[in-house]
Amino acid sequence: MYKKNILREYIKNSELRIFSDKLRVRLSKELAEKYDNGAYNNYLNNMEKYYNMLNSLNIKYPSNANPILYIYIVPDNNFEDMLQIPKTFSGNKGGGKPVGSYDLDGFRTAYGVSQNCCENSPQNVTNISRIENEIHELCHLIHGMFFSKNSIINEGIAEAIPLYIMGIEDEYNEHREALLNIDESQIYSAREILIQERNKEFGKDALLPNKSCSFRLSYISSYLFVRGCLETIGEKFGLNKIESLQFFFEMIMQSSCYQDYLIYDIADTLDIDRDELLSEKTLQMKVINNLNNKTAKRK
Repeated sequence: MYKKNILREYIKNSELRIFSDKLRVRLSKELAEKYDNGAYNNYLNNMEKYYNMLNSLNIKYPSNANPILYIYIVPDNNFEDMLQIPKTFSGNKGGGKPVGSYDLDGFRTAYGVSQNCCENSPQNVTNISRIENEIHELCHLIHGMFFSKNSIINEGIAEAIPLYIMGIEDEYNEHREALLNIDESQIYSAREILIQERNKEFGKDALLPNKSCSFRLSYISSYLFVRGCLETIGEKFGLNKIESLQFFFEMIMQSSCYQDYLIYDIADTLDIDRDELLSEKTLQMKVINNLNNKTAKRK
């Protein structure tokens, strides 16, 4: 069913603010007055810090692109419609998500966020869940330069970059313990996640209540799948974490496949049995075993 793109109209009539050479902001005239009075400085300083952390990975983008991070700040009263928040995550008083970008010098997507999320940001964020979640959202902008595929790949890589590549999982005790204590029956295979996505049920069920999306079983299962791919890439080709990440980006970008065939394509590249990668959980359980061994060595 067709719906008018109200975000496009909003951005068309927006004002631009250059926060830094790496970060720019679009917002309405009314919100721009708050910007000029410093209402969003804490939030934007934090986001720039996370973006700098991601830039330190030195990811090589297609066509040697050097995109600017755009943040679209929208009013609270209709942020869900403007940002097209999925029903699974609707009902909150504020929030944000990647949206189509209307700026040619930026990523293919911008980060849209409600004004209250920006206004209520502390100067120094110490909540590890919030830090991980913000980096997760920025990771969607990054992978969008290479691909936008099925949720298992999109959400899996957005979790794998902060938790695995950047090592945030070492500090995120609650999430690490949740993984170590999860039962295999709670983990979804790649096939099951693809079915959930087709049925619009991805992210519906949570491992723990009142937590971020990182604790939803679809996200956990996607993370384990992608991390398993990254670990396999490292082992098979003798690459470190960041090199494996670059390999993964290019592997998915070069694939013309979606759904089950995308999993088959990954399996062929990594020399894994196709049906095993699609329907079983061998790769995912190997990740948990590796995490268990790593945790044991730290104690």
